[in-house]
Amino acid sequence: MTENKPKILVVEDDDSMQDFLTTFLEREGYEVRWASHGGIAQQALAEEPFDVVITDIIMPEVDGVEVLDHVKAEHPDTSVIIMTGRSSVRQAVELIRRGADDYFKKPFDIDEMLHVIRKSLDHRRSRREAPPPAAAAAAAAPEVAIAFPNIIGHATVMLPIFEMIGKVADTNSTVLIQGQSGTGKELVAQAIHRNSSRNSKPFIPVHCGAIPESLLESELFGHEKGSFTGAIARKEGVFKLADGGTLFLDEVSEMSVPLQVKLLRVLETGSFRRVGGQVEDLHVDVRVVAATNRELRELVDKNLFRQDLYYRLNVFPIVLPPLRDRHGDVPALVDHFCDKLRRRGSQVGPVTAEALGLLEAYDWPGNVRELVNVIERAVILSSGEEIECEHLPLELRPAARHAAPAPASTELTFREAKSEFEKHYLEAALGKHAGSVANAAEAAGMSRAHFYELIKKYKIDLARFSKR
Repeated sequence: MTENKPKILVVEDDDSMQDFLTTFLEREGYEVRWASHGGIAQQALAEEPFDVVITDIIMPEVDGVEVLDHVKAEHPDTSVIIMTGRSSVRQAVELIRRGADDYFKKPFDIDEMLHVIRKSLDHRRSRREAPPPAAAAAAAAPEVAIAFPNIIGHATVMLPIFEMIGKVADTNSTVLIQGQSGTGKELVAQAIHRNSSRNSKPFIPVHCGAIPESLLESELFGHEKGSFTGAIARKEGVFKLADGGTLFLDEVSEMSVPLQVKLLRVLETGSFRRVGGQVEDLHVDVRVVAATNRELRELVDKNLFRQDLYYRLNVFPIVLPPLRDRHGDVPALVDHFCDKLRRRGSQVGPVTAEALGLLEAYDWPGNVRELVNVIERAVILSSGEEIECEHLPLELRPAARHAAPAPASTELTFREAKSEFEKHYLEAALGKHAGSVANAAEAAGMSRAHFYELIKKYKIDLARFSKR
């Protein structure tokens, strides 16, 4: 195979499309052969090796699904790219889960197609040149979790998570991590990055819900000098800064619909413009891992999240279990957080059996993040001595948990008592959801706007509840 001239096999039953792709790709420096259906493609693959196979899905005799399965079984070193009509995007995503490297939609943008081809060639080259990633070694080892030292726990429910991380890490597939707040979505994203061939490049996390909408576009794509008030110099966005590495978009569900359109373009073409940029398109090679604690499928049905972006993000979903379902992991997590505090210089005593029993029996609505805060609080209260039941929050102690709430003082007016209740309710909701207004409002059955109004009314400091 000629090293400087990659070979591409185009599998397409439309004559005009065949002619166009052959002419265009040859002009771009590729050696091209085409097949009118999957049977001819299989014969061509038997005769000579190819770097990339670009195949349509719907074809007579042997279709694109069979082409993909044949390539993965007989020629695993060859990349496969799917061509699909707009109505077949969901099927294309399913094919990616079966091993295809990427896809582009018809009618397609030329730059998008070239980006997808180059990305597949780069990834193929890195697979051949890079040493086996830690994830591959871990997959063969009896202790699968050893490849992910930043994720603590060996509960049975976590083993499929470790297996999925190992399989997807050293691919270019977009990953969507779903789970309640505090379940460790960013830790999983970090594990994916560390076990990939991109691990020498940046891993950049962005919390989409924590950045004001007016600034999020600039944060992602950068801006030109003078593009808005306060833009005193050009700024590079995180997509540019993460070039070659991984960008973690946390709480992607909080992104506005107009910004979703721009994110979709980057995912499909690898190109974008800075805010205020008029001409220059910037091109990047960034692997995106997204996360959300909301059900994106429901948001799509309500027209709050774009369907095409949902399919583009949901190529490889990983759903994290809540802490209450990770039976047996609490003691290991407690030990880990205590050791972490000791390394920071804190005086940390042992946890009594009774206190550990309460920690294991609790449902942890705030998940691992809530456990971190409880341990830190208990360490402070215990002053370096043993951590006992009395050092844990009241809601963890059975007697306090089942006690009737104290009645409001009759010395207050009804309006004053109502205000006092509302303020305490808001603070409790924010504490439970680690300062996330969106999650607290949803759990309370309130609109986010109304929740914000009450926060402002009672002058509640959100910084008190933000995650550490």
